Amino acid sequence: MLGAALAERLSREYKVIALGHIECDITDSKRVAGIFSRYRPWLALNAAAMTNVDACQEDPEKARAVNAKGPYNIAKAAGKHNAIVIQISTDYIFSGRKDKPYQENDYASPVNIYGETKLEGERLIRKTVKKHIIIRTSWLFGKGKDNFISSIIRRSRKEKVLRIASDKYSSPTYALDLARAISEIINLIDGSAGPDKVYGTYHISNRGYCSWYEYAQVILKSAKIARVKLEPIKMGQINFKARRPVFSALDNSKYSRLTGKPPRKWQTAVKEYIEREYM
Repeated sequence: MLGAALAERLSREYKVIALGHIECDITDSKRVAGIFSRYRPWLALNAAAMTNVDACQEDPEKARAVNAKGPYNIAKAAGKHNAIVIQISTDYIFSGRKDKPYQENDYASPVNIYGETKLEGERLIRKTVKKHIIIRTSWLFGKGKDNFISSIIRRSRKEKVLRIASDKYSSPTYALDLARAISEIINLIDGSAGPDKVYGTYHISNRGYCSWYEYAQVILKSAKIARVKLEPIKMGQINFKARRPVFSALDNSKYSRLTGKPPRKWQTAVKEYIEREYM
């Protein structure tokens, strides 16, 4: 989803070599090193991750291999070739105990294996390569992969009542908008501003936040689905294998100051995506 959006967006301005799992297994350090030796990129962007939260909880060894060891392998190879690393991370590194959006320097305290391994990946990158950018995002949606929007629309075709948690909050993020934002950052690195002013950690999501229940309301309204009733429930009523942070919305202020281009509202992005893919 994000990888395809990034490849399409960045290929407008740069030569892009898009590699999937078959071409480059990031858990294999020798294969990663070989990729860098072959292509000698000036920038490597890692959007690969094990993102199924419950699957990570059930198989922490695999989650750590993909979410921590993989980024480390990329950072190590990038350092040898003086390349920049951009790593995609997550709001799930936070505990969810705040009542306002998280900033980049807020204390990270994940409540599940997915968050733990993604945070470990961040720390390994910072430790291994100086020239890095870490981008935390949340509730990603877009073409090419199942997501909350596609799930709600699919369920609405089969069910008359959808029971959705009303006490879990974060910030929806359109993959195309995130790709656009990452492109803006890369342009700053490649431009006259100088990369040293750009390196660091950024939170990027669409503007604002909502509960899963509020998110579902906007989805159904945008898709013009009126026959389905939404029933609010509590997170504790859902049989998850892994805990989720209750509130993990992201504060985009740092990115907005850097680029002068604040992200658009999440409702606008959701409406556009649904009109493009479902109407």
